[in-house]
This record gives sequence, structure tokens and C-alpha cells, in this order.
Amino acid sequence: MARVMTQEESIEYLLGRSRRRDEVFPIRREFVQSSHIKSLPGDPSTGPGPLSKLLRTPHALELLLLVYAVTTGGDFGVTERSQLWARAAGIYMWPDKGASVAVSRQWEHLEKLGLIERRQHGRLKRIVKRHEIGRVGNMTANYTVPTGTKSDVYFRVPFAYWREDWHRKLNMPGKAVLMAAMSRRKETFTLPQDTRGARALGLSRHTMARGIAELLKHDLLVKMGPAEVVDGRAMRGFEWVLTYQLAKPFNINLSKAEVERRAAEERGPLTPQDDADRHNGQPG
Repeated sequence: MARVMTQEESIEYLLGRSRRRDEVFPIRREFVQSSHIKSLPGDPSTGPGPLSKLLRTPHALELLLLVYAVTTGGDFGVTERSQLWARAAGIYMWPDKGASVAVSRQWEHLEKLGLIERRQHGRLKRIVKRHEIGRVGNMTANYTVPTGTKSDVYFRVPFAYWREDWHRKLNMPGKAVLMAAMSRRKETFTLPQDTRGARALGLSRHTMARGIAELLKHDLLVKMGPAEVVDGRAMRGFEWVLTYQLAKPFNINLSKAEVERRAAEERGPLTPQDDADRHNGQPG
């Protein structure tokens, strides 16, 4: 019997198609937490993004992440056989027509969410990436390269997600919390563990707790000390919460403000002479 590509070989083939030299790909924060959808009527906070609608369809999420990684320009589309997609996402390993049916169901789900568009391309389907916000009402948006501005924040996911086998080691709660953590774009951050906070991400409190525990178990999340944060719902207006840091290979997302803060901490406080030199235009 002729040899069939393994899941690892199929994934590596797709990643190689992307030609991303830095071996990371962007995802807008809107995928995790949307500013267009409120968690509760009248709630000023953001609401859940499309990720929350993929929690029960892990194969669809894997397909979507591969599409995000592979598509880099043009119409942001990719054309491959269903059998290749099926193997890469771990859906179906046999090289026959059953793969087409299995993968088609996952594409259909993603298309209904407004995250992809299927176009006929000869005898195959071309999968075109759509904006990460997904379907809002009856509307979807064309994909554009994220700018990184305040209204278009994105985080980066490394190819190590696949190459270090995290796509198989992590369950869906762990993957959801991992993306929520990366989307924070801070060295040290909080994760909502109350019902209301978890709901803003489209997660149950139980799922949030399971995801955090899973990342801690795999040493992808590091528990830091408690921090006092503003909480208007608390009696005194403040609340003590746990903070976390991401570990390698996922600790690669820092905002410009966070980079500047870290640089200032490493420099230490300015001395009177430093301050005088800065005002006189002398290099520090």
C-alpha cells in the first residue's frame, strides 16, 4: 500500500506554503473578544468573539488556524485537496472521498460564522479568509492586514503551536484561554475567573478555570503575585486578583506601551544628571 502523509507532514507542508519568515501569524483581538458585541444589554465592556462559537468544534478551529497561518496576500485564499486539510486538522486520515464530506462540514460551520468564504476553483474549493470579527448580523467583512492601531489590535501565534504539538496536547478550554492570554499583549495580566468576566469571553466560569489549570499544568502559564485592580462593582472600588505571565513559545505579544514600560524599568529611575543630559540633547 502506498504511503500516506502523516498529520505532521501535512501541517508542515501547509506551513511551508505560507513563506512567513518570522514563523508567526496574526489574529485580531476581535476573534477572542469583540468590541461590537456586548456581553449583556447595557454592559460597557466587550463581548465574546467568534472563538466562543468554536469551543465545541475543535476541528473547525484547527482548520481556521491553519488558514490564518497559510494565507498571506492576494485574495487571502488557499486551494488544497480536502484530504490534505483533513489530515492536517486530524479529522480523517484515509486518502478517499470520505475526507471531502468530513472537511466540508467544518468549512460550512466556519462559513456560517463569516470567518471564511468557499469559492469554486476548478474541481477544488478555494478557502478565502474573512475578517476575524466574523458575521455581525447579516454582514461579514473582507480580510485586511491588521494595522496594530488601537482600533485594530492583533496578537501573534507562533508556528510552534503545531511544531511543539500544542494543537494535540491542549484541549479546547486550554486553547481558548491561551488565545485570551495572548490577546492581552502584556507581560503580566489578569484573566477573568468570575461568571461575568468569563461570559465576556463567551466562556463559562468552569471552562475558564479548566483552561487556566491546563496551561498551568503544561507550564505555559506562570502564576504571579496578586494585584489590586479597579472594579466598580466591588464595595471599595478595588479588588485583589491573581496575575499571570505566558511562557515560551507564546510570550511574544507585547504592546508598544508595554515595551516602553519594560524598557523604562530596565533603565531604572532617572538621576538628576540623566534628566539634565536629556534636556540638553545628550544621549542617555
